[in-house]
Amino acid sequence: MVIDRIRGGLAGKILRVNLNRKEVTTEDTEKYAKRFIGGRAVNNLILINEVPLQTKWSDPENMLIFGAGCLDGTMTPGACRISVDTINVFNNGKGSANAGGYFGPELKFAGFDHVVITGRADKPVYLWLQDGDVEIRDASSIWGKTTFETEEILRRELADSNIEIASIGPAGENLVRGSCILIDCSKAAGGSGVGCVMGVKKLKAIAVRGHGAIKVAEPDRFMKVVNAALQKIKDSPRTYIQRRGNIVGRFYPDSPMWNSHADMIRNGQLGYWPIEKRAKLIGSELGVPKYMRKMTAGFACPAGCIPYSRIDEGKYQGTQGRGYWINSSWWALMSGIDNPDASLRYHIQANQLGLDGDDSAAVIAWAFECYQRGLLIKEDTDGLELDWGNADAWLKLQEKLAYRQGIGDLLADGAKEAARNLGKNSEKFAITMKGQDSVDPYRACKAWGFGVATSPVGGRHLRGAASESGVIGPKTGLQYSTDKYENVPEAVFWEACAKEIEDITGICSYLGTYTGAFALEPFDYTQLINSAMGLNLIEDELMLIGRRGINLEKAFNTLHTDFDRKDDYPPTRYMEEPISSGPRAGFKCDREEWDKMLDRFYELHGWDKRTGLQTRSGLVKLGMEDIADRLEKAGRLID
Repeated sequence: MVIDRIRGGLAGKILRVNLNRKEVTTEDTEKYAKRFIGGRAVNNLILINEVPLQTKWSDPENMLIFGAGCLDGTMTPGACRISVDTINVFNNGKGSANAGGYFGPELKFAGFDHVVITGRADKPVYLWLQDGDVEIRDASSIWGKTTFETEEILRRELADSNIEIASIGPAGENLVRGSCILIDCSKAAGGSGVGCVMGVKKLKAIAVRGHGAIKVAEPDRFMKVVNAALQKIKDSPRTYIQRRGNIVGRFYPDSPMWNSHADMIRNGQLGYWPIEKRAKLIGSELGVPKYMRKMTAGFACPAGCIPYSRIDEGKYQGTQGRGYWINSSWWALMSGIDNPDASLRYHIQANQLGLDGDDSAAVIAWAFECYQRGLLIKEDTDGLELDWGNADAWLKLQEKLAYRQGIGDLLADGAKEAARNLGKNSEKFAITMKGQDSVDPYRACKAWGFGVATSPVGGRHLRGAASESGVIGPKTGLQYSTDKYENVPEAVFWEACAKEIEDITGICSYLGTYTGAFALEPFDYTQLINSAMGLNLIEDELMLIGRRGINLEKAFNTLHTDFDRKDDYPPTRYMEEPISSGPRAGFKCDREEWDKMLDRFYELHGWDKRTGLQTRSGLVKLGMEDIADRLEKAGRLID
């Protein structure tokens, strides 16, 4: 499979910014897109080719790459997302995050498909990109500001209310590892500490404004495909459910999943909470949904899943903002919080401070458990009483974490490092995957947990975690049980490849193969790519490109870490401690069954079963001989 020419879909340029030398250059996108099309896969190709071995996440040589999806800026439904890739601050392996909204399309309207940032500024700066022009500007006046304040100040300073901004808050500035990059005050590029990398580079924000247009290769054919996709989204019963409130529809009381599980309660000690407790957070007019005032959407999205919520009375009166979602409720569950007002406040405050909600909630839950067990006392916690369910202490600890104040400094490098520094056998309660904090369930829904554990980006579920629906791909016919191990490797393998394509195109997974509308699938992506870019791919070829993207991340980890099979098992707690109550009492992750799943998963990928490492034969089949040669030179390839 060779792509000779790309005739549409791309802005055409990759922007490179060296902050040390204050140099700005551009190059053509097409030479990269011919092999990996766009988005995260192109980011990964640049990273693995150009980041020197032995580079640490905090080194100036580390790259921070923003990559818009190849269909961003077109009329493709939900094509709005941008991938951010770098070295992971938790493990020095592959780091990645993704966010929707309008920033990705605006970047392409400004003339750029990707922005590659190297070096480190000697003082705070921000980038101003406008219609092909690039300025590195002084950010002293906004350093120390929240993300909300940063956006307000920059729009006023640049005299344009329509600019799109990606910024870090105090958490990123203070090099809190669990920090994110926030877009439009609500869309968080979270995971891997991408905000921390932006902070170490002294890059406060990227502001973008463009007036260009993205051309498609075959307009008439493209619009027919777009209209067909729009109809599928409209016809999906899940689209209506998605619009009903601010949590994924499966968690409403009329859903069969309502009475199932939530493994992460009280730092994973509990795997189930009664309906009346969960109703205060998710899927009930008694909970956070009562504060929703309207539903909004990202660029070109016909569904919408971004709630705007506001509290008009009570202790947290005046709290307002967008984006409360299923993960937001998980953050509360981790510390035993069932207060909807506090849960919404925590979500908004995380966005303001630039904290990744998953990572920060997990390390805070670790602190709560250490307090419960007497490993931390009030003298250690700046007087905070970290009792399960103490919402006031939970919110105050969040702020301390973002500013590295007091106990916040202990927590700022994540639960693994905090446990190492505290000692007292506290590492038993650090719930991490590949070194990164994890809030995901593993014990009940096997396909979800297996996807998180095998993700090349430690502890993140958007790399193959298969949802509780039990069906993968409307056309595949592949089914699996939420409770059992059968067909789980196949489901996770397929889901990971499909998600890779979604991040290549920029199409939001909540319209596609994941959850939400669950309307679009690889067949649709193939037709959209072909008509927009002037290609002639078949569905299997597109999925093959997805596999290549996964193998780039796998190879990056192999070159930059010691990751192998040992790192694809769930946290110890979930293998040793079963769920104690509820309909799935007794469930845990079985080591023997997990080994069988890993064997099959590696077989599907063409990886070595014993080590989990890539093989030359497997990479050659993917047309990745260059990657095989690099791994062999490093002594990390299985022949």
